[in-house]
Amino acid sequence: MTVLRLLALAAAVSALEQHLEEDNECASEQCALEALQRRAARQRQIPGFDAGVGELPSEDDIMNTVPDHEEADEDDEAEEHEDEASDADEQDQHAEEPNTPHDGPTMAPLPSRPPLPRPETVRTVNPIIVRGNFLYDSVTGDRFFAKGVAYNPRNEKYDHSFGPSVVVDGWVDKCVPGHPVGGEWTYTEDVISDKHEKMWSVDLQAIADMGANTVRLYNVDPQNSHKKFMEKAHSLGLYVIVPLNGKDWGFLPAFPSPDCYTQEIDGYGNVGVNALSFAKQIVKEFSQYNNTLLLTVANELAQNDKNGWAAFPCVKALTRDVHRYQASCGSTMRRVPLIYSDVDMGAGDRGQVAAYLTCAMDSEDDAVDVYGLNVYSWCDEKYPGAGKEDNFQYSPYYEIKKDFKDTSVPFLFTEFGCNLGQFATKCPYPDGRQWPEVKHLMGHDMGEMMSGAIAFQWSMDKEEYGLTLSPNFLQGQPELYLLDNYYNLKKALGLRSKR
Repeated sequence: MTVLRLLALAAAVSALEQHLEEDNECASEQCALEALQRRAARQRQIPGFDAGVGELPSEDDIMNTVPDHEEADEDDEAEEHEDEASDADEQDQHAEEPNTPHDGPTMAPLPSRPPLPRPETVRTVNPIIVRGNFLYDSVTGDRFFAKGVAYNPRNEKYDHSFGPSVVVDGWVDKCVPGHPVGGEWTYTEDVISDKHEKMWSVDLQAIADMGANTVRLYNVDPQNSHKKFMEKAHSLGLYVIVPLNGKDWGFLPAFPSPDCYTQEIDGYGNVGVNALSFAKQIVKEFSQYNNTLLLTVANELAQNDKNGWAAFPCVKALTRDVHRYQASCGSTMRRVPLIYSDVDMGAGDRGQVAAYLTCAMDSEDDAVDVYGLNVYSWCDEKYPGAGKEDNFQYSPYYEIKKDFKDTSVPFLFTEFGCNLGQFATKCPYPDGRQWPEVKHLMGHDMGEMMSGAIAFQWSMDKEEYGLTLSPNFLQGQPELYLLDNYYNLKKALGLRSKR
């Protein structure tokens, strides 16, 4: 480590101590813990742990967020200038490429789409509250159902390896990748920050025109302002579900309890302190907006490691501490409901986890206010049986209904939309999902127990769930392109809204 690096670290520690003394978490502009430990997490892989454990940054994540030259022990100032020059060169390169003639293969133009209509604006969006096991408008008293879409665009371009496990008879790959302006983003990119306004502004208009009223987010950097995004969403009548966890800093690892909330990690710090610090910053910023619907305290924790089940007490610990933080701010902070979003583990297990996390154990504060399930099991157009052409009791959702019909808190599908079976589609993604389950989620079969459903996901990527193609995903496609997936879901939501 160079002398300059040591001096810089000493200065950062001194600043940290000063900020900690001054910090008032209900009023200060930023949390002083954030900058130093985010930098530490990005600079090096956490020693002593496997790359895939919990939500610790994997080797790929770190290589994507840390320039190669930072591995060498060079002067920080030189590194920063090198990064800036590299970023500028990359942006210039990608800005030119969409208009550059292609010497290689070309693809046929995509089917034309009608222009998006001018979006209707909404003057007032009322906060949503929990009452019993449903969500309600706090002003009108009307029951609220979240009709949403998962939003985490990566500004990606097509790759011929996308969706290798999906087989479509007779499909021949004739797609040609485009050249996204500014290059592709890492998973942890703060996609709703002000600098990405050009993309998210168009996206939000299309989401509202689809008939959705909710957007679920996955990555937010509390160092950035999100006022423009939240105000734009508000003007379109869109609520927002916001994550309380980070991926490179502020994560809740899947270590067995209590390590998932007490572990000290070299170069990073205490995981519980950092997770709560990160969460407090998000709570403070987004609680001021009426259209913040829910705050996600954790997502699919058991998927991250074989010890995930043993980490569920830490979900309750973080839930407790965020609830107490909200209460400590009193009337200066609206208490936005907290939700846990789980992977669908199948009958039995999913219900047990839900019962545990929604039940007050050590105190009323450790129970989540809302429960979410990520479901990808409706993979056929119809489920006939018992003499009926389409019988809900033979669908995979019937067992989910049985498991959650008596849940004491509002219940949502925080992700849904199978892209296999009859709904498999390959680039350029014709037809796609028909969304036949929507009529059940919002109708007689499940509407009396559900409080929302979030379709996965907005932008196309390697998993091929996308409703849209982000600009320059494909050659000759410079603007946002709405797929059949999008129009099919719009139709399904529109049919339900008329009933």
